[in-house]
Amino acid sequence: MKVSKTTAYALHAMMYMVRHTTQLPVTTGIVAKSEGIPSIYLAKIFQRLAKAGFVKAVKGRQKGYTLARSPNEISLLELLETIEGKTLFDDCFLRQCDCSGTPENCHIYACWASVTKRIRDLLEDITLETATWNHPEHRFCSLTDSLRQGRKKKIKEYPVKVKTKTL
Repeated sequence: MKVSKTTAYALHAMMYMVRHTTQLPVTTGIVAKSEGIPSIYLAKIFQRLAKAGFVKAVKGRQKGYTLARSPNEISLLELLETIEGKTLFDDCFLRQCDCSGTPENCHIYACWASVTKRIRDLLEDITLETATWNHPEHRFCSLTDSLRQGRKKKIKEYPVKVKTKTL
């Protein structure tokens, strides 16, 4: 199973909001800059998150987004299925064969259904709050770093540089 970059960005944006709850509402520009996510792309993701009821837009003097629900009420499964679609675990990975894909007539599909049910159960038990506080903060690679690395998909860490003056 491979989730899309959109889902990864959505999850990291939501975790950013949980970590910075006292600073909400927050703009997509701030989250994008902090997490190393393209801001236009993140704005579209936030529209989807708002439509699904995970975040809500705040208008007025302090505009931006805030969490619409408590992070301990949002499961990773719910977030994944919202962005990826409800069929994330429903299809057999051998969907091109002629077996009709039922657990009764295909041993491989029966195993797949059993494994994906366990994954679904685990993801349903993990809340956004738990995921946030058990995941290290990091940034996604910037576009220029990604291009420089070529096809490697390694996440680069960005150390904080401190300038010092010598007397």
